[in-house]
Amino acid sequence: MLLSRGSLTLAAGLVALASWPAVASAADRYRVEISNLRTSLRVDVMWASQESGAGVFLWPNNTSASQEFDLLDSGNGYFRIRARHSKKCLILDWRQGAYVDGTPVVQHADCRKGYAPGEWRRGWAGDAPQCDGDTCSTTGTEYPVLINRKTGKCLDARNPTTGAPRARAVLQQWRCIRYASDWNAANQLWRFGNETYL
Repeated sequence: MLLSRGSLTLAAGLVALASWPAVASAADRYRVEISNLRTSLRVDVMWASQESGAGVFLWPNNTSASQEFDLLDSGNGYFRIRARHSKKCLILDWRQGAYVDGTPVVQHADCRKGYAPGEWRRGWAGDAPQCDGDTCSTTGTEYPVLINRKTGKCLDARNPTTGAPRARAVLQQWRCIRYASDWNAANQLWRFGNETYL
């Protein structure tokens, strides 16, 4: 299913997007499953670990709590992604000393509001414009990405090929794609599914 910014609706003062809920106030949260838009592989804490520092990868749906996440509002469009099974949040791994392309995403007990390496927001990548002489046009369709507050880089599945990422592709950050036709676009497009308002 493709998502576009045009499918936004206003309901009860909350901005909501089909299959991509917006987090409302600090007291509100959503429980969701996050999957790669091109493969439907799910974001999963590796081997359902409870440990801080455990990595996150893509895995087929196994209906486990390690594939379910609560979105906790951080304000200004940002939210924290907390694993249901461990109550730990998905953050950039600080142990490498610098937040560069390829920095892994791990779970950690530090879920506090305002910790930028653990806060994310929704972003969009559109279709590249098609130009014929001086006239350019686009379909207007936009695809969802997740952008980290600390770095401005996007959630990405490690995959050096032009194809879609496979099971066990480790999640990391990478500079954001510009267009959905970029060679690595399949690594950065995400869908929220089975959302439950808590």
